[in-house]
Amino acid sequence: IADSGNVIAAKLGVFLFVFLMISREGVETATMLASLAGSVELRHLALGGAAGVLLAALLALAWSRFGVHIDFGLFFQVTAIFMVLFSVQLLIYVFHEFTEAGSVPGIDNARWHLLTEPYGPEGAIGAWLSYSLALVPLAFMIVTGMKKHARGRISAGVQ
Repeated sequence: IADSGNVIAAKLGVFLFVFLMISREGVETATMLASLAGSVELRHLALGGAAGVLLAALLALAWSRFGVHIDFGLFFQVTAIFMVLFSVQLLIYVFHEFTEAGSVPGIDNARWHLLTEPYGPEGAIGAWLSYSLALVPLAFMIVTGMKKHARGRISAGVQ
């Protein structure tokens, strides 16, 4: 009986978290649309909104139909790789921009800005960092899937 209180609290916590996240996204969307409404033709805004709602509905349909087939262990590993790469890119970009503004104390900001230029968003290495946000997790997912497929074939006795 004591566990039922924990289950209710857990369900309430998940509900509140989802409610707050959806509310936040709704407010963010409404704010963005309100700011665009003054600078964009209403027809384009309506078409974009309709396309967004249609794509969201298709994504929800696909998730409800195929979501049970997702390997959540692999999903969280891939998202962890993405987050690490994104964090590295963000740190490099922030350092680069702060040196451009001359805001990092105790260093020669102009020199460090020039040194980090290739790693910035317009630099060659920075561009590859951006590509890696999609390519590295995708490669990890493919290799892991191939390994799981090979293990399944071996355990089934198929050579």
